Amino acid sequence: MSETREAYESTEDKRSRGSLRVIKKVLGFVWSNWLVLGFGLACVLGYFFPHVAARGGVIRSEYSILYAGIALIFFINGMQLSPEKLKEHAKNWRLHIVVQGISLVLIPVIQLIIVHITIAAGGVTSGTVDASILVGMVVVSCIPTTIASNVVMTRNAGGDEAAAIIEVVIGNVVGSFIAPWLIYGFLPSGGEFDSLRPAKADTLGPMYANVMKQLGLSVLVPLVVGQTLRWTVPKQVAWTLKTFYLAQFCSVLLMLVAWSTFSGAFQTGALTTLPKTSVIFNVFLNIAEYILFTGVCYWIASPPEILARLVNGYVADSRLGSYLPRIVKRAVTIKKMPKELVVAVCFCGAAKTTSVGIPLAAAMWSQLDNFTISSIQVPVLLYTVEQVFVAQFFTIFFKWWLHRDEKGTSDVESNASREQRHIATGKDRAHSNQGDGIHEVGVPAELIDARVLGEKHAS
Repeated sequence: MSETREAYESTEDKRSRGSLRVIKKVLGFVWSNWLVLGFGLACVLGYFFPHVAARGGVIRSEYSILYAGIALIFFINGMQLSPEKLKEHAKNWRLHIVVQGISLVLIPVIQLIIVHITIAAGGVTSGTVDASILVGMVVVSCIPTTIASNVVMTRNAGGDEAAAIIEVVIGNVVGSFIAPWLIYGFLPSGGEFDSLRPAKADTLGPMYANVMKQLGLSVLVPLVVGQTLRWTVPKQVAWTLKTFYLAQFCSVLLMLVAWSTFSGAFQTGALTTLPKTSVIFNVFLNIAEYILFTGVCYWIASPPEILARLVNGYVADSRLGSYLPRIVKRAVTIKKMPKELVVAVCFCGAAKTTSVGIPLAAAMWSQLDNFTISSIQVPVLLYTVEQVFVAQFFTIFFKWWLHRDEKGTSDVESNASREQRHIATGKDRAHSNQGDGIHEVGVPAELIDARVLGEKHAS
């Protein structure tokens, strides 16, 4: 009877331990992926309660989130970052050329090719894809990088967030002025696209003023204030960052930004009114494009050695390259960036911002009806929403990629230390054996011990 009871109690203990392991695994998964789950919650809230966090909604997100929330992100970053690091990246012309070249030149060209392939395949004439969706896709490709999410993602992945901040500032200043002219140049013409031509450039003044105001108040001013505090009271700043977990709080603020973006996407009504095929086409194409653009950023920032040698042999290291000025030669030389910079390039180069895209579309197509304007804005909203989701999985990948070499190095060092300990142990045994009159080298310790015992027994 007692044996049966003990067996039953042992079975119950095993079940309880198994349940605890399952609970720990679930909690560990939730904790390691809480940001992804938070974005999912933001999507659900934006779908069911779009009037709360949309522009002009209950919480007035255009001020409480897009100004105050983003300002807090850059204020915290300003307290964290080294001023020397910011200065270093401000002078990094290669970084600026790579990020802005990908964002404002290469991506619009790739997008133009995709749009013309869709038109040639009969996507517009068959009614599968609405023409306004393709116009919105051109707008997405021409606008600059996003303001907040790429900085937070870069830091979460272990990349160089100082480089991301510099590219955010440069991209939004330069890109805001270049984007309208890129759109004018890349928009397709003919057929249904003739009725979707934007207004003249003289209508863009309010858009420029709005973008510059947001960039100044939500990025530059908070960043300068944070840097000033870091310079004047460094100990208090370090204590505040550590005590209140402000680095993690930036991720919470990013969830609020995503909530506002989701709410704006659902509030327009264009998502439910446009043909379902157009929306589905854009949703899946956005995911594919973001992955493609990130891959392009990765291979340009960290090209294979064989490709770098091949290109440099015909350009920088060629006879013609020897006549180039040093600064030009350095600019055209293909080489790998440090891994932390590669992460920043990937998150900044592939990302796009609603802060420019939404007001720009409203200004350039102000002569059209509200539904058409909302339809053109749908690709902007969808891409910026989806990039946050996909980027979160890239943070996991880049975090593993950054620490992979460190792990390999630590394994090599641990193996070396084990070998050193083994050698030291062997030397100690050899010394002790020499004390007993035994001088054999390379003889196993067991045989030596046995021989010693035999000799003592014989004596």
